[in-house]
Amino acid sequence: MRKSGATLESVPELIARWGGHLGLALEARFSPSGDEEAFPNRLAIAGPDAALLGANRGAALDALQFLVHEAQGEREDQKLAYLDVKGARLFRMQEVMAMGQFAAEKARELGSHTLGALSARERRWVHLVVSRIEGLGTESEGTGTFKPVKVFRK
Repeated sequence: MRKSGATLESVPELIARWGGHLGLALEARFSPSGDEEAFPNRLAIAGPDAALLGANRGAALDALQFLVHEAQGEREDQKLAYLDVKGARLFRMQEVMAMGQFAAEKARELGSHTLGALSARERRWVHLVVSRIEGLGTESEGTGTFKPVKVFRK
């Protein structure tokens, strides 16, 4: 267990302050994702400079996300803040969960279906969607950061 740092409630102010130090005008507020199990504690970042965080496939947003988690000192999903700019991550969650639902339907019909390489968070979303459907299972295949996910009948 890591030492606790910034509380979940203090993260919006922390982001605004860090952004200010970088010369960025950022505002952050908690906004529900619609599926708190899959995307808990969604923190929507807005402001004149928010789009800069989403540039280059969200590399700056990923870096800020890492720093926020380090400041929080937590490793439990339900206690961590998850950042989003212009709903891009929320859209991706919905897209991947729909892909998981499609793969589940194909697996029920054909016996199995494999989705292409996904990140760890995206694989978690697929595992979560399929775990809600009786008679189906999932497993990540291969090695590396991005792996395919196989959905199969149990």
